[in-house]
Amino acid sequence: MFKQSKLRTQRQQNGIFIYSTCFMFAVVVLLVNFIDSQLKLGVVVSKYVNRLFIGFLILIFVIQITTWLIRNKAYKGIKHAISHYFIVLKLRRAFLDANYFNKRLYFNTEVAELPKIKLQFTANFSKATLFIENININKDIGDVSISYALNHFIVDRAYLSNDENYYIFEIYDSNIDQQLIFNGLCELKRHISQVDDYTLVIDKSISISLYGTLLVGQTGSGKTYALYSLILQMLAKNVHYNIYFADPKNSSLAVLGERISAESTATSIEDIIKLLQKFNEIMEDRKADIKDKLNTKLEATYADFQYEPYIFIFDEFASFQTVLQTMEKKKRDEVMKLLSQVVLQGRQLGFFLWIVMQKSDATLLPTNLRENLPVKFVLGNAEKQTYTTAFGTGVDIPEKNFALGQGVYTCPIMANTPRICHFSYLDFDILEAVTHLKS
Repeated sequence: MFKQSKLRTQRQQNGIFIYSTCFMFAVVVLLVNFIDSQLKLGVVVSKYVNRLFIGFLILIFVIQITTWLIRNKAYKGIKHAISHYFIVLKLRRAFLDANYFNKRLYFNTEVAELPKIKLQFTANFSKATLFIENININKDIGDVSISYALNHFIVDRAYLSNDENYYIFEIYDSNIDQQLIFNGLCELKRHISQVDDYTLVIDKSISISLYGTLLVGQTGSGKTYALYSLILQMLAKNVHYNIYFADPKNSSLAVLGERISAESTATSIEDIIKLLQKFNEIMEDRKADIKDKLNTKLEATYADFQYEPYIFIFDEFASFQTVLQTMEKKKRDEVMKLLSQVVLQGRQLGFFLWIVMQKSDATLLPTNLRENLPVKFVLGNAEKQTYTTAFGTGVDIPEKNFALGQGVYTCPIMANTPRICHFSYLDFDILEAVTHLKS
């Protein structure tokens, strides 16, 4: 626990001065009225003093109300002003409790100079961006209990502004469920039509472009349904998605793959390796085809030329790796080369590897593959080792009891550190929807 500073802020000093002045004025008014009542002088001084005192109080009240309205941006609405006021008030108290301030003289009195705070809410108050001034003192802002001061808002992402003048906190309302619920295929199609054909929707606030992806989740975490929601989105897009399925356990994903494309689905180790080879051959053809077009637009990708994306979904990758380790070294090296070529060259060409695992283990997921999969999801309440293997060491994971389909993710630009996500809930028959989309 921090010992709260005995220093006052400049606002508190101003408040003491104003209220002391009002008190002294009130004493003078009472004294004048008392003398007038006792001596019965009949002078009009008391009447003017009373009016002056009332006028003074009204002026102080108007100034304070106006200052409060401006400071809390009441022009954006009274709800905004009230929310802004209470959050900023709690933050200022937290700064004092943690002694996070600079000292300076104010009318020959030492006061605590707190960092400036800016708070910007979205239109529906579900999210906000908090700016806290970097006051350059030898004290860590992490010592301030910011989460407590934010009431029901939770810090989603924190970073330093480019000019290093402010700490920026992206926060969201924990009372608002971010999960999308689709009661039918039509609802899903209507919602994903709001994003482009090369973007997939995760929840109400997260949509990501196509990348190589690692999806980790124990049984019961909602991993499989998360995968289903992404596959259905691909099938519902205006651009054709070429999806390849590798399922060494021959489970539900293999059934779905057979329904979507039997020739692009494999369950045995040998068939999976053949499927990988086929995937790489098509990628090499794409590489030759796109090379000429890159002469007109150097940094372009497959999407700029309206090419179809290719996704290789590798379910139960740990099972595949376990069997692969028993094979001869030449075969192991061949498979690793095939996988590495996709993750290293696929982004620009539109070829992506998605690895799905129950547990992210360094012994079963080669480092070169993991580090070159830009998007990573860990669903459910995973072990610390799983987070470390997926996201690396020294990464803070939001402490939360994750619900079904909920977890954390990282994605280039959007989330360089783990952020909370919540995959869609599909309240309809998946196989029936796939059959409808394929027809």
